[in-house]
Amino acid sequence: MSLRVRLLLVVATTFAIVVVGCVYAAHVSTRQELRAETDRFLTQRSHDPGIANGFNGRGPRPDGNFPDAGTTTPNGTRPLAEPDAIVQILDANGKVVRSIANQPALPVDSHDKDIAARGGAPRFRTVTVAGTQYRVLTTPRAGGGASQIGRSITSTNNVLSTLDLRLLLIALAGTFVAAALAWLIARRIVRPVEQLTVAAEHIAETQELDQHIEVRRADELGRLAASFNTMLAALGSSRAQQQRLVMDASHELRTPLTALRTNIELLQRADTFDEAQRVELVDAAQVELEELGDLVAELVDLATDVRAEEPTQSVDLGDLVESVVERERRRSGRTITLARDDAGTINVRASAIDRAVHNLLNNACKFSAPDTPIAVDVTGGVIEIRDRGVGIAPDERSLVFDRFYRATAARSQPGSGLGLSIVRQIVELHGGTVELLEREGGGTVARLSLPATPATRS
Repeated sequence: MSLRVRLLLVVATTFAIVVVGCVYAAHVSTRQELRAETDRFLTQRSHDPGIANGFNGRGPRPDGNFPDAGTTTPNGTRPLAEPDAIVQILDANGKVVRSIANQPALPVDSHDKDIAARGGAPRFRTVTVAGTQYRVLTTPRAGGGASQIGRSITSTNNVLSTLDLRLLLIALAGTFVAAALAWLIARRIVRPVEQLTVAAEHIAETQELDQHIEVRRADELGRLAASFNTMLAALGSSRAQQQRLVMDASHELRTPLTALRTNIELLQRADTFDEAQRVELVDAAQVELEELGDLVAELVDLATDVRAEEPTQSVDLGDLVESVVERERRRSGRTITLARDDAGTINVRASAIDRAVHNLLNNACKFSAPDTPIAVDVTGGVIEIRDRGVGIAPDERSLVFDRFYRATAARSQPGSGLGLSIVRQIVELHGGTVELLEREGGGTVARLSLPATPATRS
């Protein structure tokens, strides 16, 4: 069952339940009001002097009945009752002693007899006589006994039946209109969901990520459609980057593999070379193997980004940078100075930041003269590495962060062209920035800024 049909059924069913409840409430309210009107009529009629005073001394006819309603008695007194009511008089024993001729007899039960014998509060009840329902009032008389006044409620029941029929027709018409409106509303509401479903099914079938859903609303469904478009754009960008990475990687892997294959082929003819030549070929093959290993490791880092799974922890940024500087000093033998001005404790992925600082410091050592010092400054969440290398042309400072891109001045140096790409990936993972600036007097300043505010001061 589709979502549109479910919405239609929910709305129509809810409306029908509400309408049925309203119809029932109207029926009960009208019935009570009509019954109350009948009870008021019976109460008013019970106060008629001809009933309350025992008919003013009138006696029965020879047939035992009183004059019919609507006639005038010989002494000019009022008749026993009007034609719209049945009246009968009970003595103290509950026996009917007076009644209207040619009208049905009202039933007398034990409760009515108690009222005739002992008095008490008037009693209303509904009875059925000869297939006709009557509303009956039994009330005590001042001189003893009781009077019973009944009125047919057939007209009341007819009014209720007519009202129920009309309300039922109105409810059915209202439910039909509500269902039609619910269908139109559900169709409008569900349309973005249907578009999402069609787009998702098309993508699953064709693997095409260039789909786009038109967003014309600002509610939750509109936001869902916009988020879906954003997700598609992100997936498309990720696929494009992945494809570019594969293409670039295949291109970059060819160079060390070709050189390594050449050296191996030459070593196969080692009997024609002297010892110095063989050592040179082995050393060259070793260098190519190391570069190939570094390239593969960096490609794996870029492709998997396992650093994103590392939990953040509170570290002293100055201590972290100092450990990287110490390792680089031992490895390269270079003079590297460290200044920790106002360094603090921040929440980062420690090994990821360690790798980023290492890559920047390694580049500084690689592209600057051996006798020039390298300065590292840590201030708050900002790390600066300054060298005296050849520098980077202004139009290449943003390009060097692209995968496999190598600045013109660095193309003669060993490297994969992935180091700065890894740095940018790590920094963006932390919500920070990295940039390369020109150093006054020559060289480059690599500035890594993390957004976290230092929590404590060292």
